[in-house]
Amino acid sequence: MLTVTILPILKDNYTYIVQSARQVAVIDPGEPVPVEIALAELDLTPTFIFNTHHHADHIAGNRQLKRKYGCPVIGPAADSKRIPDMDQGVKEGDTLILGDETLHIIETPGHTNGHVCVYIPAAKILFAGDTLFSMGCGRLIEGTAAQLWHSLHKLMALPDDTLVYCGHEYTLSNGLFCQSVEPGNKDIAARLKEVQKLSANEKPTLPVTLGMEKKTNVFLRAKSEAAFETLRSAKDHYKG
Repeated sequence: MLTVTILPILKDNYTYIVQSARQVAVIDPGEPVPVEIALAELDLTPTFIFNTHHHADHIAGNRQLKRKYGCPVIGPAADSKRIPDMDQGVKEGDTLILGDETLHIIETPGHTNGHVCVYIPAAKILFAGDTLFSMGCGRLIEGTAAQLWHSLHKLMALPDDTLVYCGHEYTLSNGLFCQSVEPGNKDIAARLKEVQKLSANEKPTLPVTLGMEKKTNVFLRAKSEAAFETLRSAKDHYKG
């Protein structure tokens, strides 16, 4: 049995505590103290820390957590020089074991050049970092539109009932943008209504199924790389 604890941190980040058979992964600890509190409440000790990419809001808790619990830090091999305290680098096709689960590494450059996602086939769970958001996708901080387009299509090949856990709570603003692009899309309207209710009650809008994203995420619905690039640029300047 795999369990995922959603831990809001910083302004709008999520850290995830993933447990299987008493082994524990802490994914993207952008600050240490909330993670320490949650682990104590859950009576858990981390087996390893995992970073999807090198940005500070995903790795700033690494050092303190590693010192306190003695657990290794695992992250993208391509970012080994940009993630302090990293012990193990992983790349496309690599796997990690967490209790009864096998974690598959998918390289997804675009937001950053070294970004990776974690897919757990048996549980049908994807930790998407900042590559895929609900009704959105990552900004092109380092990579190109072509890279991110290809990365998103890798993720789209996963089963529609895959549960997607993203790195940030951006769903409301993303949904408003998607609705501005496809005002007649009833799936977007329904999802946005759900998101507005959850947000009003300070509840996470995640996880979301990949199938729902295919119906409501205009970045996944783009018909071509050029159309995707236009949408990404439009979202960068969207004020809604």
